Amino acid sequence: MARQVQIALIDDIDGSEASESIAFSVGGQHFEIDLNTEHAEEFRAAIEPYIEAARSSKSSTAEAPAIRAWAKENNIQVNARGRLNSEVIDAYHAAMRKGRGRSKS
Repeated sequence: MARQVQIALIDDIDGSEASESIAFSVGGQHFEIDLNTEHAEEFRAAIEPYIEAARSSKSSTAEAPAIRAWAKENNIQVNARGRLNSEVIDAYHAAMRKGRGRSKS
């Protein structure tokens, strides 16, 4: 018996089909939201001035699973556990700033 499982992302704002998940942190709390292309662009535009003015910080251990998932989606090898390479962390943060949080798969 064959079975096919599909996962659909639903936009957390309006319930439409989402195109990506965006992870972000504020005040030490970590969030993830599923958004369609329009809402993702609005989100990035809204936080752009704050990102431009902010200083970069070291990633927290809570962020490691998101970085590992991003690396896997982008064919970047990382260990399943342990310290992440700073180049991978920097690439992840750069991709998040540029709106490339998800691979084109």
